[in-house]
Amino acid sequence: MSPSPGSSNGDFFPDAVDEATRGGSDALAEDLAKTVSDGVYQLSSDMRFVAVNEAFAATAGYSREELLGEHVSVLFSDEDVERLNDEIARQRESRDPVPVELSIRTAHGEPIECVVRVIAPSSDAEFRGSLGVVRSDDVTYPSLRGSTPRSRDVLMSLVEGGEDAAFLLDDAYSIVWADEDIGRYFGVDAAELIGRDKRRVIEESLKEAVEESDRFEERLLAAYDDNTYAEEFEIHVIGGDNREERWLKHRSKPVTSGRFSGGRIEWYTDVSDQKRSADALRETEAEFHSLVDAITEYAIFSLDPDGNVTSWNEGAKAIKGYEAEEILGEHISAFYTETDREAGVPERNLKAAAEAGSVEDEGWRVREDGSRFWANVTITAIRDADGTLEGYLKITRDMTERHNRQRGLESELHQILNRVSDGFFGLDDEWRFTYMNDCAAELLEVSPEEANGAVVWDLFPEAADSPFYENYVRAMEEQESVSFEEFFPPLDAWFEVSAYPSVTGLSVYFRDVTERRRHQQAIRDRERELKAHKDYINDVLNTIDDLFYVIDREGNFRRWNESVRSVTGYTDEEIEEMGPLGLIVEEDRERLADNIGETFKTGNGRIEASVRTKSGDRIPVEFVASVIDTPDDEHMIAGIGRDISERKERQRQLEESNERLEQFAYAASHDLQEPLRMVSSYLQLIDERYADALDEDGQEFLEFAVDGADRMREMIDGLLAYSRIESKGDSFEPVELEAVVADVRDSLQMRSDECEAEITVDSLPRVEGDRGQLHQLFQNLLDNAMAYSGDAPPRIRVSAERDGERWVVSVSDEGVGIDPADADRVFEVFQSLDGPDGNGSGIGLALCKRIVERHGGDIWVDSRPGAGATFSFTLPPAGDDDE
Repeated sequence: MSPSPGSSNGDFFPDAVDEATRGGSDALAEDLAKTVSDGVYQLSSDMRFVAVNEAFAATAGYSREELLGEHVSVLFSDEDVERLNDEIARQRESRDPVPVELSIRTAHGEPIECVVRVIAPSSDAEFRGSLGVVRSDDVTYPSLRGSTPRSRDVLMSLVEGGEDAAFLLDDAYSIVWADEDIGRYFGVDAAELIGRDKRRVIEESLKEAVEESDRFEERLLAAYDDNTYAEEFEIHVIGGDNREERWLKHRSKPVTSGRFSGGRIEWYTDVSDQKRSADALRETEAEFHSLVDAITEYAIFSLDPDGNVTSWNEGAKAIKGYEAEEILGEHISAFYTETDREAGVPERNLKAAAEAGSVEDEGWRVREDGSRFWANVTITAIRDADGTLEGYLKITRDMTERHNRQRGLESELHQILNRVSDGFFGLDDEWRFTYMNDCAAELLEVSPEEANGAVVWDLFPEAADSPFYENYVRAMEEQESVSFEEFFPPLDAWFEVSAYPSVTGLSVYFRDVTERRRHQQAIRDRERELKAHKDYINDVLNTIDDLFYVIDREGNFRRWNESVRSVTGYTDEEIEEMGPLGLIVEEDRERLADNIGETFKTGNGRIEASVRTKSGDRIPVEFVASVIDTPDDEHMIAGIGRDISERKERQRQLEESNERLEQFAYAASHDLQEPLRMVSSYLQLIDERYADALDEDGQEFLEFAVDGADRMREMIDGLLAYSRIESKGDSFEPVELEAVVADVRDSLQMRSDECEAEITVDSLPRVEGDRGQLHQLFQNLLDNAMAYSGDAPPRIRVSAERDGERWVVSVSDEGVGIDPADADRVFEVFQSLDGPDGNGSGIGLALCKRIVERHGGDIWVDSRPGAGATFSFTLPPAGDDDE
C-alpha cells in the first residue's frame, strides 16, 4: 500500500491535512477517538482513509501509515462498501444513525465481524467525508496470535500497558493472553498456555509453584464462579529449577465491556523487594483501574456554535433520558438547573471552551424527567481550517454516586480529623491556614480560630528559617510528598511530619515524638554502655588463663579468647578452619561431639577431653558449657575449658596413695584380725570358765577387755571401709536424695524408736553420685546426731538449698554440740571426741568426709557446746537438673 496525496500521518486531522479533507466532524472524530476504546476512522468524500486510531489499525492488522490514503475497499467487500455508502446517504437525509454489520478483511486474510456506527453531515452541508466507530466483540487471541506486534499492543492496552505480568481470560475462562513474565514467574511456557482452560492450568501447572497452593486455587476458582468483583492478594512463589523464589501481588477484575466482556483480567506484580526490605516503608497499594468503559457510559453529542444539540448517542439517551427526536435542536441550557441558567453558566462554559479550546466542569444537571444528577462535563470547541467555530463536542458522565460518596467522605473526614491522634492542618498556596484539627491546636498551643487565615510563617516565625520551611517549600515546588523529623525549640518538642502537596496547597500531618526520641537516645546511650561493657568483657576474657569459646549449632566456632591461641599454638585462621573438634585428639572427638549435641538439648554440659597443640602435645582439659540465647534468638553454647594437667597429676598421685592405703589397710586388717580373734576367743573362754571365780573387780576388768576388743574390731573394719571409698565405689548416676534418706530412716528405725527421735526431712534434690556411698553418708550423720543428742529425745532436720552450681545439704540436731576448736579434727581418722570412756570408733565422720570428697564436694560443721550441731556438705546436681 502507498498513501494517497490527501492522506495524513494518521493523527486525527493534523494541521497539515488539506482543507478539503477537513470538516465540522473532524474535531468530533479526534475527540471521540481519544475518548473511547473502539476503533475509529475517517473517510474522505471519495471513501479513502484520511485518519484512523490505533485500535482500528490493530484490528485490521495494518499500521496506521499503511491504511492512510487507501480506499475503504482494501478492508471491506464491494457489497459492504455499498452498504456503507447507503448508510452515509441515509444519514445525510435523516441524521438518524443505524448500526451497520460488516466484515473486515484483515491483513492476514481472516474476516472479523464488526458493527460500524457511521456519522455523516446533513445534506445541507458540503459533503467532505464521514466518521465511523467500529466495535468487534468476537475477536479472540488465537486470531491475534500470529498477527503483527501492533495487534498485540492493542490487546496489551487492555492489561494496563503490559507493565505487569498478565493473564487475559475470555468468558469461558480460556486463556486469551499470557505474557512472557507469566512464564518466568511461574516456571511455565506462556505460549503453550494460550487457548487452555485457566482452571486446568491452575491445577496442573500453577498451584505447585505457590505456597498455600490450595488457598491460591480456591480464591481464583471462587472469582471465576462469581466474576462480579475485583480482588487483590499476595502469593509466595517457591523457587524451583526453572523459576526464582519471589512474592507476587495478584490483582484481578471482571471484563465488563468490549470484545472480552464476561472474561477476567489478572495481573501479577513482583513485590519481592518490598517484602525483603526490613526498613522500607510499606508502599500504598495501587488502586485498580477499570477497563476501558463502554461508550454507553458517556453522553457524547455535538452542538452548533449557538449551543444547540445537533447529534445524540445512546449514552446520552441513557444518561439524560431524552430521545434523539426530542432533544435535537434544543439549547444546551435544557440540561442545567434553573439556578445555573439564571447565573449564565451554560453560556459561560461555551465561551470558555471557545476561548481555551476546551473546558471541564462538574455540577448538577437535569434529566428529561426533572431529576438531577451530578455530572462531569467536557466541552471541546470544533473549528475548521480557518479557525472558524463550527460547534462543540460535549462529553458527559454521570458521577452522582461518586459525588455522594465524596460528600459523605468529606463529612466523615471532618469528624475523623478531629478524632485522630495525629495533628493535621491545611495550608493554601499562599501558606495560609485553611483548617486545623483539635489535636494540632493542642500540640501547637494555638486555637483553630486564631490559626484560620493566618500565614504559617507569621504565626510561627521561628519556623521560617528552619527545616520546616525548607521541606514545605520543596514539597510545593516539586509537587512531591515529604516526610521528616525535626525539633521545634519554641515548643521544646520533636515532631514527625508528613506533608502532601497539591496545586492548591499543602496537607500536613504530624505527631509529637519527643518521648520516642528521648527513648531512642536512651537506647543509643545504653548501646554505647553495652559496647563498652562488651569491650571490657573481651578484655577480661583475653586476660584469663582458661579457654573461652562460643560454638553454634553447626559445631563451628563463633568466637574464642587469647588463651585458645596461646595454649594450642594455632593462629585464628587455623582455629576457625579446624573447628572445635579439630583441636581435640582423635580418640576423644566422637565423645565430645555427642556431648555438644546433648548440651544443646539439656542446656548444660561437662566433659573432659585432651587438646592437641600445634607442637603435638596433649593437654587434658575439662570443658564446662551452657546454652545461651543471642538477641537474634539463635541458640549457641558458651563454654570454659580449664587445663587440668595438675589436677590429673594430683589425681594420679592420689590414686597411687589410695592404692597404697588400701593395700596397707588390707594388710593391717588381715594381720590385726587374727591376734584380735585370739584375744577375743580367750576372753570368751575366761568368761565362760572362770566368771564365777572372779570377784566384782575381776568381772569389770573382763568386761573392759571384751569391750576393747569389740571396739578394736570396729576400728579395723572402719579403716578398711575408709580405704575402699575410691576403689570400691559404684559409678555416678542421678540419685533422688529423698529416697536415700527414706531408706536410711528404715535402717535406723529400731534405734530411732528406742531414743524417741523426731526426724524432719525437707524437700531434697536430685544429685549426681554413688547411691550406696550417699546412703552410708546419711546413715553416719543421722546415727551421729542421735548418739550425741544428750538427755533429751533427738530432734533432727535434713534440708537442702541451691548454691550456684551445687547443692548444700545439711543435717542439724539440738544435741550436746561441739567446741568450734574441734570442728576440723572431728573429720580425721580415729579422732572421736568421746574421750577414753566413749563408744565412738573415730572412723564415721572421716568416712563421711572421704565420701563427700569423692563426689567433688566439701563437708563442715557449725556448732558450739550445748547448742546442737549442723553438718553441711555439697553435692553436684544431676545432669538433667533444670535449675
